[in-house]
Amino acid sequence: MIPHARTLSAMARLKRIGPYQLRPRRPAHLYSVYLDTSDFTLARREIALRLRRDGTRWEATLKWGGTEEGSLHARPERTVRLSRQPVFPYILPASLRSPDLLELVKDAPLQPILVSDVYRRRFAVSLPKQHTSRTCAELALDWVRLCRPHARRQTLATYGEVEIELEPGGTVQEVQHVATLLQERFALTPATGSKFSRGLEVLYGWRQGRRDVEGSAIDSLVNGEH
Repeated sequence: MIPHARTLSAMARLKRIGPYQLRPRRPAHLYSVYLDTSDFTLARREIALRLRRDGTRWEATLKWGGTEEGSLHARPERTVRLSRQPVFPYILPASLRSPDLLELVKDAPLQPILVSDVYRRRFAVSLPKQHTSRTCAELALDWVRLCRPHARRQTLATYGEVEIELEPGGTVQEVQHVATLLQERFALTPATGSKFSRGLEVLYGWRQGRRDVEGSAIDSLVNGEH
């Protein structure tokens, strides 16, 4: 987690951190809608269903709880590209359906429960080696806005966050090393949970380990009554 917006700007000016070089990649504006049934069937099982727009491209992602060890998060996920903008209530595409998932949601409509707007600055993290370099991770500097899931999209919280995602050419140890270097230089604090879990806590009072969210709260939020 980033303590101040000015820290995010300072990090964006980095050319290297320790032995690692940072090369800018295309920035992104990621608009995400998280879906669930009216009684939080998926969230209660630590499953997140996210629809994301990046430019004109839409994709759907299913994420499972995974593990957290300090600042290292490992979450299985599956993403498919969508051919058109989604409509609600949402019907899962065939490529994301599985017998277990269909058994969970049955015929219950999937409606928005949370919206996030993320402005992301992206950098390739590489290790120079003689005349070549090896990309080991992507550094993402995120400014996050969490919103209510109705037309007015009232802002609930804003914050800065760093994500370092392992790439095929890297190792977990390198990701951890980059994280440690950034923490020491910029006084960052390890994040617990995900954007989704933080949004549930802000909007619905959800806490890790608790399962007492009132599903009826979704209906009023979707209808714009809050």
